[in-house]
Amino acid sequence: MPDALGWRAKFGVLGPSTNTIVQPEFDDLRVPGITNHYSRIVIQNASAVSDETFMAGTLEINAHVMEAVHGVLTCAPDYLVMGMSAVTFYGGAEGAARWKSQVESESGLGISMGSESIAAACEAIGGIKRVAVLSPYFPVANHEVIRFLA
Repeated sequence: MPDALGWRAKFGVLGPSTNTIVQPEFDDLRVPGITNHYSRIVIQNASAVSDETFMAGTLEINAHVMEAVHGVLTCAPDYLVMGMSAVTFYGGAEGAARWKSQVESESGLGISMGSESIAAACEAIGGIKRVAVLSPYFPVANHEVIRFLA
C-alpha cells in the first residue's frame, strides 16, 4: 500500500543534529507525492574554529552516520539523501566511492551525496576542466574537495 503523502517516494535525509538549515530547506523544496524523513546524525556541537576542530567535527559526523541510517530505515524510505557533504569528499573519488558503498550496503538503498552531484553536474554540462571551490569549509576540507574533483 502506498504512503498517503509519500505516494511517489519517501526520502530518508541524513543530517547533523547541529544543522538547523537542511531540514527546513528540504521541506521547502518538497513536491507533491514526495516526503522527507529527516534522521539526525547525533553529534556534539563542535566549535569549528580551525582546520583541526573542523576536521574533528566532520569525522565525528562520519562516525555516527550509520546510526542515523538505521534510524531512518524504520520508516521504509525509498532512497537516502546525505544532507551534508564534507565527508563525502574525503579520500578523493575512491574514498567517496567507498563511503557510498558502505552506506548502500548497510541500508540496501541508493544514496545521493554532494560530491557525486557536483561531478555529475560537471559531466552533464560537458567540457568542464577547471572549477573554483567556494565553500563554508575550512582549508583542510577544501583540500579534500579539490582532491575529489582532481
